[in-house]
Amino acid sequence: MKKVKRVLLVLAALSLSLSLSAAKDNVLHIAKDTDIRSLDPNIATDGLSFEVMETFLDSLVDYDANGSIIPRLATSWEPSPDGLVWTFHLRKDAKWSNGDPVTANDFVFAWRRLASPELASDYNFMVTTADIVNAQDVIDGKKPLDALGVKAADDYTLVVTLANPVPYFIQLMTFAVFNPLNEKFVTAKGSDFAQSIDGLLSCGPFKLTQWTPGSGWKVEKNPDYYDAKSIKIDGIDFTLSSDYQASALLFENGQVDITKISASLVDQYQSNKAFTQLPDGYLWYLSFNNEIYPALANENLRLAFAWAIDRDNITQNIMKDGSHSAYYLIPIGLASHKGKDFRDGGPTYFGYDVAKAKEYLEKAKKELKTDSFTFEFLIEDSEESKNNAAQIQADLADIGVTLNIVSVPKSERLSRMNKSRKAYEIGLTRWGPDYADPCTYLGDNFSPLVDYRITFWNNKEYNDAVADIVPGGKLSTDPDARWQRMYEAEKIFLEHAIFVPVWQSGKTELISPRVHGIEDHVVGSTVYRNVTLD
Repeated sequence: MKKVKRVLLVLAALSLSLSLSAAKDNVLHIAKDTDIRSLDPNIATDGLSFEVMETFLDSLVDYDANGSIIPRLATSWEPSPDGLVWTFHLRKDAKWSNGDPVTANDFVFAWRRLASPELASDYNFMVTTADIVNAQDVIDGKKPLDALGVKAADDYTLVVTLANPVPYFIQLMTFAVFNPLNEKFVTAKGSDFAQSIDGLLSCGPFKLTQWTPGSGWKVEKNPDYYDAKSIKIDGIDFTLSSDYQASALLFENGQVDITKISASLVDQYQSNKAFTQLPDGYLWYLSFNNEIYPALANENLRLAFAWAIDRDNITQNIMKDGSHSAYYLIPIGLASHKGKDFRDGGPTYFGYDVAKAKEYLEKAKKELKTDSFTFEFLIEDSEESKNNAAQIQADLADIGVTLNIVSVPKSERLSRMNKSRKAYEIGLTRWGPDYADPCTYLGDNFSPLVDYRITFWNNKEYNDAVADIVPGGKLSTDPDARWQRMYEAEKIFLEHAIFVPVWQSGKTELISPRVHGIEDHVVGSTVYRNVTLD
């Protein structure tokens, strides 16, 4: 018994020591519920990996706290009068953590690598989104890498040539896939590049100094950063903790300064001054594999789904994290025109109406000549997905549709929903915006004009609307007309229920009062470079 008491006293002292240490040091301590998937800017596809890269890599430009574009590695830039040639002037005091200067060739190398058929990046479509000259031909292997419309006029002048003016081109330059890479270093590392801290270089405010998959990672202030004087913290310590109860306990003990919490903890903490709800840009929706399963090509069946789901119950009673019921395709806070958010001027679609859902279902039964519907419902095994999927399953059961939930790790869900496999019937998935323009939803992911993985649908009316608003379209340089045409495109898409939106994410966190200066964006990663600690 005495031995047990001594152990408990030691553990208590250790906990107190950790608490005091976290409260007094100049390091930001964060609990994360998911692990890093990749730190290769040309390979990563998930938000957490991009968030980590934000700490140690700089982009040409970035967003400030208010969402305005500001310089980073580019000190200035200008498009040609016709909007086809963009010239970026790079700062001359930026360098990699191995001492090499950051040059225009680092961008040329990185963008060619992104477009390389050999790499076959999932995000190679971004060079076509930017409409860089010869992008698709380079991706397809029809033209060599050096045919891509990007060149170094000199060490500190980057020139990008576009096939058409791109209304959102400068916003694209904030995205991590367009970050520079040191050619000499990447080539020397080969397959070891970005696989460990030894396989990475920094040109940003911090350096990755520890990375233990399944456990956590640390970054420390980069003393060679060109703006090191503005970085006020010594580093960031990320702890992997997928159990929200455990993460909350770490927070209460002072071992972490920030943690996400689940809906089950909201009531417990909502009166706490650390309780914080933040907007997020992810749109969760039901994706229908109507190419492989013809019944899901039936519009009335999809409309039955759209009207059967009680979204308000999901967001207000299950999630309780500031999420919005999604009756739309373009998220709140994504983009604005003349100071007005896209959603402020746009309609919403669907609602919760069981009677209407049953009417659509009866039409589907007659058209498909069946009296029952049973589908596999693929989800990832997170608490959020499982809880919401159970409610969606119950809502669909109320109108006579059976969903059999199949829960798999996120990586497996993504793999099964990839366009090369299409190994699912109905999937609960999400898409986060890559840039601050509705085309990130209307054009890049759902239009048949772009061969991507989300949906399999072809509609001339929708195609024509998208063709008008994408680069080279007849309205692409007419902001007012383009804005209205995007509303029309959204309307066509949702009136056919090509997918069924369910919720737009929010997130609920506990943030210590000692933390100041975190920047959260609907578009782009959470930014820690301006954090100060009491």
